[in-house]
Amino acid sequence: MNNTSKQFISTLMGIMAAFLFPFGMVLADPGNEMGCISRQQGSMKFVRSEQLNRETILATAKTHRLQGANTINPCLIGQVKHLPASVYARMAEKYPDKFQPLENPANTATAFSGKSSGTSDKPQAPQYHLNSIPIATPEIVLFDPVSLKNNDKVYGTAFTEFFDGPPFFTAFAAVFKEETVIMLPNSKGFNVSRANARGTLGGFIVTDFENFFTQAALFYDDEIHLIPRLPGEISSELITLNDSDVAIISSLDENFNSKLMLYKKGQMTPLDFGPDIPPPSRVSMNNKEIISGTTFIDGVGYRGFRHDPRKKQTIMLEPLPTEPDAWAMGINNRGYVLGYSFVGGGTERIGIWDEKGKFHTYFVEGTPEIPTVSNVLLFNDHNEILITFITRPLTEFRNSYLVPKPGVRLNLADLVTGEPADLGIFPQAINNRGNILGYAGPNFFSRSEFFLLERIGHRRH
Repeated sequence: MNNTSKQFISTLMGIMAAFLFPFGMVLADPGNEMGCISRQQGSMKFVRSEQLNRETILATAKTHRLQGANTINPCLIGQVKHLPASVYARMAEKYPDKFQPLENPANTATAFSGKSSGTSDKPQAPQYHLNSIPIATPEIVLFDPVSLKNNDKVYGTAFTEFFDGPPFFTAFAAVFKEETVIMLPNSKGFNVSRANARGTLGGFIVTDFENFFTQAALFYDDEIHLIPRLPGEISSELITLNDSDVAIISSLDENFNSKLMLYKKGQMTPLDFGPDIPPPSRVSMNNKEIISGTTFIDGVGYRGFRHDPRKKQTIMLEPLPTEPDAWAMGINNRGYVLGYSFVGGGTERIGIWDEKGKFHTYFVEGTPEIPTVSNVLLFNDHNEILITFITRPLTEFRNSYLVPKPGVRLNLADLVTGEPADLGIFPQAINNRGNILGYAGPNFFSRSEFFLLERIGHRRH
Protein backbone atom coordinates (compact mmCIF):
# COMPACT_ATOMS: atom_id res chain seq x y z
CA MET A 1 0.00 0.00 0.00
CA ASN A 2 1.06 3.63 -0.42
CA ASN A 3 2.07 5.99 2.38
CA THR A 4 -1.47 7.37 2.59
CA SER A 5 -2.78 3.88 3.39
CA LYS A 6 -0.12 3.42 6.05
CA GLN A 7 -1.01 6.78 7.57
CA PHE A 8 -4.65 5.68 7.57
CA ILE A 9 -3.90 2.61 9.69
CA SER A 10 -2.02 4.74 12.18
CA THR A 11 -4.84 7.30 12.25
CA LEU A 12 -7.44 4.59 12.72
CA MET A 13 -5.67 3.10 15.71
CA GLY A 14 -5.44 6.57 17.26
CA ILE A 15 -9.17 7.04 16.76
CA MET A 16 -9.83 3.64 18.32
CA ALA A 17 -7.72 4.49 21.35
CA ALA A 18 -9.63 7.74 21.87
CA PHE A 19 -13.04 6.11 21.67
CA LEU A 20 -12.42 2.70 23.19
CA PHE A 21 -10.30 3.24 26.27
CA PRO A 22 -12.24 5.38 28.75
CA PHE A 23 -11.00 6.13 32.26
CA GLY A 24 -11.01 3.31 34.80
CA MET A 25 -9.74 0.60 32.41
CA VAL A 26 -6.78 -1.76 32.73
CA LEU A 27 -5.11 -4.34 30.48
CA ALA A 28 -6.44 -7.89 30.46
CA ASP A 29 -5.51 -11.34 29.20
CA PRO A 30 -6.84 -12.15 25.69
CA GLY A 31 -8.79 -15.17 26.93
CA ASN A 32 -11.36 -16.36 24.38
CA GLU A 33 -11.35 -13.18 22.31
CA MET A 34 -11.88 -13.48 18.59
CA GLY A 35 -10.89 -11.05 15.88
CA CYS A 36 -9.63 -10.45 12.38
CA ILE A 37 -6.52 -9.18 10.67
CA SER A 38 -6.28 -5.64 9.34
CA ARG A 39 -3.65 -5.70 6.63
CA GLN A 40 -1.48 -3.19 4.90
CA GLN A 41 1.37 -4.10 2.62
CA GLY A 42 4.21 -5.46 4.74
CA SER A 43 2.42 -5.29 8.10
CA MET A 44 -0.70 -6.74 9.73
CA LYS A 45 -2.53 -5.94 12.95
CA PHE A 46 -5.10 -7.80 15.06
CA VAL A 47 -8.49 -6.12 15.49
CA ARG A 48 -10.89 -7.64 17.99
CA SER A 49 -14.40 -8.35 16.76
CA GLU A 50 -15.98 -5.97 19.26
CA GLN A 51 -13.22 -3.37 19.16
CA LEU A 52 -14.71 -1.15 16.48
CA ASN A 53 -17.46 1.06 17.80
CA ARG A 54 -19.85 2.99 15.58
CA GLU A 55 -17.92 6.26 15.66
CA THR A 56 -14.71 4.47 14.71
CA ILE A 57 -16.34 2.56 11.85
CA LEU A 58 -17.87 5.76 10.52
CA ALA A 59 -14.49 7.47 10.68
CA THR A 60 -12.98 4.48 8.85
CA ALA A 61 -15.50 4.74 6.04
CA LYS A 62 -14.92 8.48 5.71
CA THR A 63 -11.15 8.09 5.62
CA HIS A 64 -11.31 5.36 3.00
CA ARG A 65 -13.54 7.57 0.89
CA LEU A 66 -11.14 10.50 1.11
CA GLN A 67 -8.34 8.20 0.00
CA GLY A 68 -10.29 7.22 -3.10
CA ALA A 69 -10.70 3.58 -2.09
CA ASN A 70 -13.32 1.53 -3.93
CA THR A 71 -14.12 -0.74 -0.97
CA ILE A 72 -13.46 -0.80 2.76
CA ASN A 73 -11.41 -3.46 4.52
CA PRO A 74 -14.07 -5.81 6.00
CA CYS A 75 -11.98 -6.26 9.15
CA LEU A 76 -12.00 -2.53 9.88
CA ILE A 77 -15.78 -2.36 9.74
CA GLY A 78 -16.35 -5.40 11.95
CA GLN A 79 -17.93 -7.61 9.28
CA VAL A 80 -15.55 -10.56 9.38
CA LYS A 81 -13.60 -12.40 12.03
CA HIS A 82 -11.03 -15.07 11.60
CA LEU A 83 -9.26 -16.51 14.59
CA PRO A 84 -8.60 -16.38 18.33
CA ALA A 85 -6.35 -13.65 19.69
CA SER A 86 -4.07 -16.30 21.19
CA VAL A 87 -3.44 -17.78 17.73
CA TYR A 88 -2.60 -14.37 16.30
CA ALA A 89 -0.10 -13.92 19.13
CA ARG A 90 1.68 -17.10 18.04
CA MET A 91 1.72 -15.91 14.43
CA ALA A 92 3.17 -12.57 15.50
CA GLU A 93 5.94 -14.37 17.39
CA LYS A 94 6.70 -16.55 14.37
CA TYR A 95 6.61 -13.74 11.79
CA PRO A 96 7.43 -10.51 13.68
CA ASP A 97 8.34 -8.76 10.44
CA LYS A 98 4.78 -9.19 9.11
CA PHE A 99 2.51 -9.26 12.17
CA GLN A 100 2.45 -6.47 14.72
CA PRO A 101 2.50 -7.66 18.36
CA LEU A 102 -0.84 -8.45 19.92
CA GLU A 103 -2.05 -5.61 22.10
CA ASN A 104 -3.99 -6.38 25.25
CA PRO A 105 -7.56 -5.06 25.19
CA ALA A 106 -9.15 -2.63 27.58
CA ASN A 107 -10.92 -4.30 30.47
CA THR A 108 -13.45 -2.54 32.65
CA ALA A 109 -12.17 -2.44 36.21
CA THR A 110 -15.30 -0.99 37.75
CA ALA A 111 -17.93 -3.47 38.91
CA PHE A 112 -21.35 -3.09 37.33
CA SER A 113 -24.61 -4.72 38.27
CA GLY A 114 -25.56 -5.51 34.67
CA LYS A 115 -28.96 -3.96 35.30
CA SER A 116 -30.11 -0.39 34.83
CA SER A 117 -33.23 1.56 34.20
CA GLY A 118 -35.06 1.33 30.90
CA THR A 119 -38.62 1.49 29.67
CA SER A 120 -40.06 -1.77 30.93
CA ASP A 121 -43.46 -3.39 30.85
CA LYS A 122 -43.04 -6.43 33.07
CA PRO A 123 -46.46 -8.09 32.55
CA GLN A 124 -45.87 -8.17 28.76
CA ALA A 125 -42.11 -8.65 28.80
CA PRO A 126 -40.79 -11.94 27.38
CA GLN A 127 -38.75 -14.11 29.69
CA TYR A 128 -35.69 -16.14 28.71
CA HIS A 129 -34.00 -19.29 29.91
CA LEU A 130 -30.21 -19.29 29.57
CA ASN A 131 -28.90 -22.43 27.91
CA SER A 132 -25.09 -22.55 28.07
CA ILE A 133 -23.13 -23.47 24.95
CA PRO A 134 -19.90 -25.35 25.74
CA ILE A 135 -16.75 -23.39 24.96
CA ALA A 136 -14.76 -26.63 25.02
CA THR A 137 -15.37 -30.40 24.99
CA PRO A 138 -12.98 -33.38 25.30
CA GLU A 139 -12.36 -33.08 21.53
CA ILE A 140 -12.62 -29.30 21.12
CA VAL A 141 -10.21 -26.77 22.61
CA LEU A 142 -12.40 -23.78 21.69
CA PHE A 143 -15.82 -23.48 20.02
CA ASP A 144 -16.64 -20.09 18.49
CA PRO A 145 -20.38 -19.87 17.66
CA VAL A 146 -21.24 -17.27 15.00
CA SER A 147 -24.69 -17.99 13.49
CA LEU A 148 -28.13 -18.75 14.97
CA LYS A 149 -30.85 -20.18 12.73
CA ASN A 150 -34.64 -20.26 13.16
CA ASN A 151 -34.51 -23.95 14.18
CA ASP A 152 -32.19 -22.87 17.02
CA LYS A 153 -29.15 -24.62 15.58
CA VAL A 154 -25.98 -22.64 16.25
CA TYR A 155 -23.09 -22.92 13.79
CA GLY A 156 -19.48 -21.96 14.36
CA THR A 157 -15.85 -23.02 14.21
CA ALA A 158 -14.38 -25.73 16.44
CA PHE A 159 -10.65 -25.41 17.09
CA THR A 160 -9.18 -28.78 18.05
CA GLU A 161 -5.45 -28.02 18.18
CA PHE A 162 -3.21 -24.99 18.53
CA PHE A 163 0.44 -25.03 17.42
CA ASP A 164 3.40 -22.73 17.91
CA GLY A 165 4.12 -22.70 14.16
CA PRO A 166 2.28 -23.17 10.86
CA PRO A 167 -0.53 -24.15 10.49
CA PHE A 168 -1.05 -22.69 14.02
CA PHE A 169 -4.47 -24.34 14.45
CA THR A 170 -6.79 -27.08 13.25
CA ALA A 171 -10.35 -25.95 12.58
CA PHE A 172 -13.62 -27.73 11.76
CA ALA A 173 -17.13 -26.52 11.03
CA ALA A 174 -19.39 -27.39 13.96
CA VAL A 175 -22.99 -27.13 15.10
CA PHE A 176 -24.53 -26.86 18.56
CA LYS A 177 -27.80 -28.77 18.75
CA GLU A 178 -29.55 -30.84 21.39
CA GLU A 179 -27.16 -29.52 24.04
CA THR A 180 -24.09 -30.85 22.18
CA VAL A 181 -21.38 -29.39 19.93
CA ILE A 182 -20.86 -31.65 16.92
CA MET A 183 -18.00 -31.30 14.44
CA LEU A 184 -19.16 -31.76 10.84
CA PRO A 185 -17.52 -34.52 8.78
CA ASN A 186 -15.03 -33.58 6.04
CA SER A 187 -14.85 -29.97 7.23
CA LYS A 188 -11.23 -29.93 8.43
CA GLY A 189 -9.66 -26.56 7.64
CA PHE A 190 -12.99 -24.75 7.23
CA ASN A 191 -13.64 -21.65 9.34
CA VAL A 192 -17.29 -20.61 9.64
CA SER A 193 -18.43 -17.00 9.36
CA ARG A 194 -22.07 -17.40 8.15
CA ALA A 195 -24.77 -20.06 7.89
CA ASN A 196 -28.12 -20.15 6.10
CA ALA A 197 -31.45 -21.88 6.64
CA ARG A 198 -30.63 -24.87 4.42
CA GLY A 199 -27.48 -25.57 6.42
CA THR A 200 -24.97 -24.21 3.94
CA LEU A 201 -22.03 -22.63 5.73
CA GLY A 202 -20.02 -19.70 4.44
CA GLY A 203 -16.48 -19.07 5.51
CA PHE A 204 -12.90 -19.57 4.41
CA ILE A 205 -9.80 -21.72 4.42
CA VAL A 206 -6.31 -20.37 5.07
CA THR A 207 -4.10 -20.65 1.98
CA ASP A 208 -0.99 -18.91 3.35
CA PHE A 209 -0.34 -18.71 7.08
CA GLU A 210 2.76 -16.55 6.69
CA ASN A 211 0.68 -13.77 5.11
CA PHE A 212 -2.66 -15.02 6.41
CA PHE A 213 -4.22 -15.07 2.97
CA THR A 214 -7.59 -16.80 2.86
CA GLN A 215 -9.96 -18.14 0.23
CA ALA A 216 -13.71 -17.79 0.59
CA ALA A 217 -15.60 -21.07 0.56
CA LEU A 218 -18.95 -22.75 1.14
CA PHE A 219 -19.54 -25.99 3.02
CA TYR A 220 -22.47 -28.21 2.06
CA ASP A 221 -23.15 -31.88 1.28
CA ASP A 222 -20.27 -32.72 3.64
CA GLU A 223 -17.76 -31.05 1.33
CA ILE A 224 -15.78 -27.82 1.17
CA HIS A 225 -16.47 -25.89 -2.04
CA LEU A 226 -13.85 -23.21 -2.71
CA ILE A 227 -15.04 -20.02 -4.38
CA PRO A 228 -12.68 -19.66 -7.38
CA ARG A 229 -10.03 -16.97 -7.31
CA LEU A 230 -10.44 -13.95 -9.54
CA PRO A 231 -7.52 -13.10 -11.86
CA GLY A 232 -4.79 -11.55 -9.72
CA GLU A 233 -6.59 -12.31 -6.44
CA ILE A 234 -4.45 -13.18 -3.41
CA SER A 235 -7.11 -13.35 -0.70
CA SER A 236 -10.90 -13.37 -0.37
CA GLU A 237 -13.49 -13.21 2.40
CA LEU A 238 -17.19 -14.03 2.55
CA ILE A 239 -19.17 -11.04 3.82
CA THR A 240 -22.71 -12.42 3.85
CA LEU A 241 -24.75 -15.40 2.65
CA ASN A 242 -28.50 -15.78 2.01
CA ASP A 243 -30.71 -18.88 2.03
CA SER A 244 -30.27 -19.44 -1.72
CA ASP A 245 -26.49 -19.78 -1.34
CA VAL A 246 -25.93 -16.35 -2.89
CA ALA A 247 -22.97 -14.63 -1.25
CA ILE A 248 -21.13 -11.33 -1.23
CA ILE A 249 -17.35 -11.74 -1.44
CA SER A 250 -14.59 -9.25 -0.74
CA SER A 251 -11.68 -9.92 -3.11
CA LEU A 252 -8.14 -8.59 -2.58
CA ASP A 253 -5.67 -8.39 -5.47
CA GLU A 254 -1.85 -8.41 -5.53
CA ASN A 255 -1.79 -4.61 -5.23
CA PHE A 256 -3.92 -4.81 -2.09
CA ASN A 257 -6.93 -3.29 -3.85
CA SER A 258 -10.24 -4.85 -2.86
CA LYS A 259 -13.68 -5.06 -4.46
CA LEU A 260 -17.06 -6.54 -3.64
CA MET A 261 -18.42 -9.36 -5.79
CA LEU A 262 -21.79 -11.12 -5.92
CA TYR A 263 -21.33 -14.91 -6.04
CA LYS A 264 -24.34 -16.73 -7.49
CA LYS A 265 -24.57 -20.20 -9.08
CA GLY A 266 -20.84 -20.38 -9.53
CA GLN A 267 -20.55 -16.95 -11.18
CA MET A 268 -18.85 -13.83 -9.80
CA THR A 269 -20.32 -10.43 -10.72
CA PRO A 270 -18.89 -7.07 -9.58
CA LEU A 271 -21.26 -5.13 -7.35
CA ASP A 272 -21.98 -1.65 -8.62
CA PHE A 273 -24.11 0.46 -6.30
CA GLY A 274 -24.09 3.40 -8.67
CA PRO A 275 -22.14 6.68 -8.91
CA ASP A 276 -23.82 8.14 -5.82
CA ILE A 277 -22.59 5.38 -3.47
CA PRO A 278 -18.97 5.75 -2.31
CA PRO A 279 -17.27 2.70 -0.69
CA PRO A 280 -19.88 1.10 1.59
CA SER A 281 -19.66 -0.50 5.01
CA ARG A 282 -22.03 -2.78 6.99
CA VAL A 283 -23.10 -4.55 3.80
CA SER A 284 -25.97 -7.02 4.26
CA MET A 285 -28.22 -9.04 1.92
CA ASN A 286 -31.59 -10.78 2.31
CA ASN A 287 -33.18 -13.76 0.57
CA LYS A 288 -34.48 -11.59 -2.27
CA GLU A 289 -30.88 -10.50 -2.91
CA ILE A 290 -31.68 -6.94 -1.80
CA ILE A 291 -28.55 -5.37 -0.35
CA SER A 292 -28.24 -2.69 2.32
CA GLY A 293 -25.22 -0.76 3.48
CA THR A 294 -23.85 2.51 4.77
CA THR A 295 -21.78 5.10 2.93
CA PHE A 296 -20.26 8.54 3.46
CA ILE A 297 -21.02 11.24 0.89
CA ASP A 298 -18.86 14.37 0.76
CA GLY A 299 -20.82 17.45 1.69
CA VAL A 300 -23.83 15.37 2.76
CA GLY A 301 -22.78 12.99 5.55
CA TYR A 302 -23.48 9.37 6.38
CA ARG A 303 -26.34 7.67 4.58
CA GLY A 304 -27.81 4.22 4.37
CA PHE A 305 -28.82 2.68 1.07
CA ARG A 306 -30.94 -0.16 -0.29
CA HIS A 307 -29.79 -1.76 -3.55
CA ASP A 308 -31.52 -4.21 -5.90
CA PRO A 309 -28.79 -5.73 -8.12
CA ARG A 310 -31.31 -7.32 -10.50
CA LYS A 311 -33.00 -3.99 -11.24
CA LYS A 312 -29.75 -2.07 -10.73
CA GLN A 313 -31.74 0.30 -8.56
CA THR A 314 -30.51 2.06 -5.43
CA ILE A 315 -32.60 3.95 -2.87
CA MET A 316 -30.93 6.30 -0.41
CA LEU A 317 -32.02 5.85 3.21
CA GLU A 318 -32.18 9.32 4.68
CA PRO A 319 -32.18 10.39 8.33
CA LEU A 320 -35.14 12.21 9.77
CA PRO A 321 -35.05 16.03 9.45
CA THR A 322 -34.11 16.23 13.14
CA GLU A 323 -30.74 14.47 12.59
CA PRO A 324 -27.94 14.95 10.03
CA ASP A 325 -26.75 11.35 9.57
CA ALA A 326 -28.06 7.84 9.00
CA TRP A 327 -26.44 4.43 9.30
CA ALA A 328 -27.94 1.16 7.97
CA MET A 329 -27.13 -1.90 10.08
CA GLY A 330 -28.75 -4.74 8.11
CA ILE A 331 -31.75 -5.90 6.08
CA ASN A 332 -34.26 -8.62 6.94
CA ASN A 333 -36.26 -10.93 4.69
CA ARG A 334 -39.29 -8.63 4.76
CA GLY A 335 -37.20 -5.95 3.11
CA TYR A 336 -36.90 -3.67 6.13
CA VAL A 337 -33.55 -2.03 6.87
CA LEU A 338 -32.49 -1.53 10.48
CA GLY A 339 -30.48 1.50 11.48
CA TYR A 340 -29.88 4.82 13.16
CA SER A 341 -30.95 8.38 12.40
CA PHE A 342 -28.52 10.22 14.61
CA VAL A 343 -26.49 13.19 15.77
CA GLY A 344 -22.86 12.21 16.37
CA GLY A 345 -22.37 11.90 20.12
CA GLY A 346 -26.00 12.88 20.71
CA THR A 347 -29.52 11.79 19.83
CA GLU A 348 -29.82 8.32 18.30
CA ARG A 349 -33.17 7.34 16.80
CA ILE A 350 -33.28 3.57 16.34
CA GLY A 351 -35.72 2.28 13.76
CA ILE A 352 -36.36 0.76 10.36
CA TRP A 353 -36.70 2.00 6.81
CA ASP A 354 -39.52 0.39 4.86
CA GLU A 355 -39.32 -0.65 1.20
CA LYS A 356 -40.07 2.92 0.10
CA GLY A 357 -37.24 4.33 2.20
CA LYS A 358 -39.40 5.85 4.95
CA PHE A 359 -37.88 5.74 8.45
CA HIS A 360 -40.03 4.49 11.35
CA THR A 361 -38.69 5.25 14.84
CA TYR A 362 -38.75 2.44 17.40
CA PHE A 363 -36.73 3.98 20.23
CA VAL A 364 -34.82 7.19 20.99
CA GLU A 365 -31.62 7.24 23.06
CA GLY A 366 -28.66 9.58 23.53
CA THR A 367 -30.87 12.13 25.28
CA PRO A 368 -30.62 13.59 28.82
CA GLU A 369 -33.49 11.32 29.88
CA ILE A 370 -32.03 8.17 28.24
CA PRO A 371 -28.29 8.83 27.75
CA THR A 372 -27.45 5.43 26.20
CA VAL A 373 -25.02 5.53 23.26
CA SER A 374 -24.94 2.17 21.45
CA ASN A 375 -22.98 0.85 18.51
CA VAL A 376 -24.59 -2.40 17.33
CA LEU A 377 -28.19 -3.19 16.37
CA LEU A 378 -29.62 -6.61 15.51
CA PHE A 379 -33.12 -7.65 14.45
CA ASN A 380 -35.21 -10.48 13.03
CA ASP A 381 -37.95 -10.71 10.42
CA HIS A 382 -40.53 -9.56 13.01
CA ASN A 383 -38.62 -6.30 13.59
CA GLU A 384 -37.71 -7.23 17.16
CA ILE A 385 -34.57 -5.17 17.80
CA LEU A 386 -31.56 -5.76 20.04
CA ILE A 387 -29.36 -2.85 21.17
CA THR A 388 -25.83 -3.67 22.31
CA PHE A 389 -22.16 -2.61 22.45
CA ILE A 390 -22.91 0.39 24.66
CA THR A 391 -20.03 2.81 25.23
CA ARG A 392 -21.81 5.54 27.21
CA PRO A 393 -22.68 6.05 30.01
CA LEU A 394 -20.16 4.01 32.01
CA THR A 395 -22.91 2.48 34.16
CA GLU A 396 -24.42 0.79 31.08
CA PHE A 397 -21.28 -0.82 29.63
CA ARG A 398 -22.59 -4.31 30.45
CA ASN A 399 -26.16 -3.70 29.38
CA SER A 400 -27.97 -4.80 26.24
CA TYR A 401 -31.61 -4.08 25.43
CA LEU A 402 -34.55 -5.66 23.62
CA VAL A 403 -37.02 -3.44 21.75
CA PRO A 404 -39.98 -5.79 21.12
CA LYS A 405 -42.17 -3.03 19.71
CA PRO A 406 -41.95 0.73 19.13
CA GLY A 407 -41.54 2.74 22.32
CA VAL A 408 -40.65 -0.20 24.59
CA ARG A 409 -37.07 -0.93 25.67
CA LEU A 410 -36.31 -3.83 28.04
CA ASN A 411 -33.01 -4.51 29.77
CA LEU A 412 -32.06 -7.99 28.58
CA ALA A 413 -30.53 -8.89 31.95
CA ASP A 414 -33.92 -8.34 33.64
CA LEU A 415 -35.53 -10.95 31.37
CA VAL A 416 -33.11 -13.84 31.89
CA THR A 417 -33.33 -16.67 34.40
CA GLY A 418 -29.94 -18.13 35.26
CA GLU A 419 -28.08 -14.94 34.35
CA PRO A 420 -24.29 -15.33 34.84
CA ALA A 421 -23.26 -13.65 38.08
CA ASP A 422 -21.37 -10.36 37.75
CA LEU A 423 -21.15 -10.65 33.96
CA GLY A 424 -22.72 -8.66 31.17
CA ILE A 425 -24.68 -10.46 28.46
CA PHE A 426 -23.94 -9.43 24.89
CA PRO A 427 -26.19 -10.68 22.06
CA GLN A 428 -24.86 -11.66 18.62
CA ALA A 429 -28.08 -12.66 16.82
CA ILE A 430 -31.85 -13.03 17.28
CA ASN A 431 -33.93 -15.51 15.28
CA ASN A 432 -37.60 -15.42 14.29
CA ARG A 433 -38.59 -17.39 17.41
CA GLY A 434 -37.16 -14.55 19.48
CA ASN A 435 -34.30 -16.70 20.77
CA ILE A 436 -30.92 -15.03 21.14
CA LEU A 437 -27.32 -16.16 20.61
CA GLY A 438 -24.68 -14.33 22.61
CA TYR A 439 -21.91 -14.44 25.15
CA ALA A 440 -21.34 -13.41 28.74
CA GLY A 441 -18.30 -11.61 29.99
CA PRO A 442 -16.96 -8.76 32.10
CA ASN A 443 -16.88 -6.55 28.98
CA PHE A 444 -17.14 -6.64 25.18
CA PHE A 445 -13.64 -8.01 24.73
CA SER A 446 -13.65 -11.03 27.06
CA ARG A 447 -15.96 -13.98 26.54
CA SER A 448 -16.43 -16.10 29.66
CA GLU A 449 -19.20 -18.25 28.23
CA PHE A 450 -21.55 -18.54 25.26
CA PHE A 451 -25.29 -19.00 25.57
CA LEU A 452 -28.56 -19.47 23.76
CA LEU A 453 -31.33 -17.46 25.39
CA GLU A 454 -34.52 -19.43 24.78
CA ARG A 455 -37.72 -17.45 25.06
CA ILE A 456 -39.98 -19.17 27.56
CA GLY A 457 -42.98 -20.46 25.64
CA HIS A 458 -40.81 -20.91 22.52
CA ARG A 459 -38.26 -23.36 23.89
CA ARG A 460 -37.20 -26.49 22.07
CA HIS A 461 -38.65 -29.81 23.19
